[in-house]
Amino acid sequence: MLTACGGAEKATERPLTSDEASVLAEVLSRNYEAQGASFSLAAQASSTGGTITLEGDVDWINHQGGARVVGGASPHPVSQVWWSKNVVAERRPTLDSEVARVLPGAGSPLLARSPDTSSRRLDQLIAIVMGLASQTPENAQLILQTEGSAFIRSDELRGKPVLVLRYGQRTLYWLDEETKNLMRFEGTDSTTRFPVVIDFFVLGPKALQVPQGTELVDLAKYNELLNRIPVSP
Repeated sequence: MLTACGGAEKATERPLTSDEASVLAEVLSRNYEAQGASFSLAAQASSTGGTITLEGDVDWINHQGGARVVGGASPHPVSQVWWSKNVVAERRPTLDSEVARVLPGAGSPLLARSPDTSSRRLDQLIAIVMGLASQTPENAQLILQTEGSAFIRSDELRGKPVLVLRYGQRTLYWLDEETKNLMRFEGTDSTTRFPVVIDFFVLGPKALQVPQGTELVDLAKYNELLNRIPVSP
């Protein structure tokens, strides 16, 4: 079971004030202005349980990211993932021998495919990370009118005082009390069934590139490899 505990509760839940709604409305645009961040994500891996974690960096401006991956489906689990708007490239070490059979000499292959948020769990989680930035602020009045939006409590996270605000019924934003930067996101995936917790650490531009020594393999050209990849990570 995923947990996301902070410090002791310091205030009772109440409706948002106009100022708090305005702060909440600017969370995603503030992320976009920061351009990128380091993050850690934990989520339920599938309907059968288990946990998948991602730790890496995101570049919201260029719609890119990269992360180490732990957990997920077997056989052939993902150990690293790199993505852009149109490509998800996965490192699946247990498939190396199969790749070498099809492509002799391919070293440390990154298996590249098109994103599929309709059925692939990893892609759904990447989409949540990418969705936490926006070029324009949201409508504060709409947030106030959304059922469930509330001030939850004052708390502490990683040694800093934070405000915990809820948007709607299921989404919590942990905001640095001083800077109002997003420190933690708690929500659900697109199915609304599985909890997702994302911690953000260092906000700022991120220079991302695939590791040296890896080779990109376009799975669209090799169906026999694509068919070996589990739908879930």
